[in-house]
Amino acid sequence: MVLNSPKLKVIIADSSNYSRLVLSNMVQAQPDLEVLDTAADGLALMASLRRHRPDVVLADFGQPEDSHFMFLRRMHQETGVPVLMLFDQESKPASNLGFAGLGVYDYILKPAHKLQPKLREVQGEILDKIRAVRKPKFVSTFSYPASAFLVPKKEFIPEKPKAVIVIGASTGGTQAIEKIVSGLDEKLDACVLIAVHLPAGFTRSFAKRLQTLTPLKVVEGKLGTRLLKGKIIIAPGGKNMIVLPEIGKQDSFKINFEAGAADEFNRPSVDMLMKSVAKHCGPKSLGIVLTGMGKDGTEGMEALQKAGGLTLAQDQASSVIFGMAKSAIDNGHVSYVRSLMRIPAFINKFAAELPVAGLALHKGN
Repeated sequence: MVLNSPKLKVIIADSSNYSRLVLSNMVQAQPDLEVLDTAADGLALMASLRRHRPDVVLADFGQPEDSHFMFLRRMHQETGVPVLMLFDQESKPASNLGFAGLGVYDYILKPAHKLQPKLREVQGEILDKIRAVRKPKFVSTFSYPASAFLVPKKEFIPEKPKAVIVIGASTGGTQAIEKIVSGLDEKLDACVLIAVHLPAGFTRSFAKRLQTLTPLKVVEGKLGTRLLKGKIIIAPGGKNMIVLPEIGKQDSFKINFEAGAADEFNRPSVDMLMKSVAKHCGPKSLGIVLTGMGKDGTEGMEALQKAGGLTLAQDQASSVIFGMAKSAIDNGHVSYVRSLMRIPAFINKFAAELPVAGLALHKGN
C-alpha cells in the first residue's frame, strides 16, 4: 500500500467513550501511526471518511448483524479503506465465514470483561495488525466471499421499539413500579427503561419479581443490552445506566454505563438516564417521575421536554414521598400529572398512538 506520509493514518470507530480514548492513546503514542479522527456511530464514521483519507479504520460494531454488513459494504464501495475489526469473545466470527468483500482484512478478540474491556492486554496485536497494511500484498485473514458472512435469518427477529419509556423513582418506587408494570399491554410497542435508587445486588431480584407480573421481557441492564420492543430494562443498583446509539445502525440503541457526578444516594441516576434518552430518542420518548425523596429526575425531565418528548409525574395523593415528582412539577418540566393507577393506561396509549400521541393524550386521558 502506498502511503501519502511516513505515518499510517487511522480512524477509530467505537460507541464507547472509554474504548475510543484508550485506543486513541494507544495508537497516537506510536511514532509511525497517527489518529486522524474518532467516531461514535456509523453516521459520524461516514462523515469522517469524507473529510479524511485514512489508511486504516479500526472499528468495533458490537454483535455481528445483517445491518452491520450492509454498512460495511457501503463504506467499502464508497471509500475502499481497509478495516480492522474488534469483536467481543462471544461475537467471534465463525472460521468458515469471511469479510474480504467488505474491506475487512483482519479482526481482534477483545479480552473478556464485565464492564470495560482491558484493551491494553491486546495492544501488541492491535498495533501489529494495523501495521500489516504496510505490506505490499498483505493477506486478509478472511478469504471467503462477503455473501457467506450474512447472518442466517432467525425464526424471530427482535423489533425496534416505536417508543422509549423512561421511569425514575426512589423511596416507595419499587411498589409503584410493580403496579405500573403489571398494567402494561402485553403487546406494548415500546422499550421501558427504569432507574430506581437501589444499592448493588438488589436490582437483579427486583427484575425477577417484575417478570412474574408481566409477559413482557424484564432484564437487568448490561453493557450492550439492546433496546427492543416489549423489553423492560432495569438499571443495575449502584450504576448509572445510559443509552447510546448502536454504531452502524439507524434508530437502534443499547445500554452503557457512566461514572458521572451523581452522589451515592442517587444511583442509578434518573437524570443521567433521562438525558441520554432525550439526546438520542427525542420525540419518541416519555419520561415519568414517581414517588421518591430529593430532586433526581428534574433535569432529566427538562431535557426530555426540550427534545420533544412527553413528561409525566405521579400525583401527591398516590406518592409515598412527594419529592422527586414535586421538584419536576415545581420547575415546570411536567406535561401531565396522574395518579399511580392511571399511569399504566397513559403509557399504553402513548406507545399505541405515536407519532400523534401528543394530540390524542390531550383528549381527557
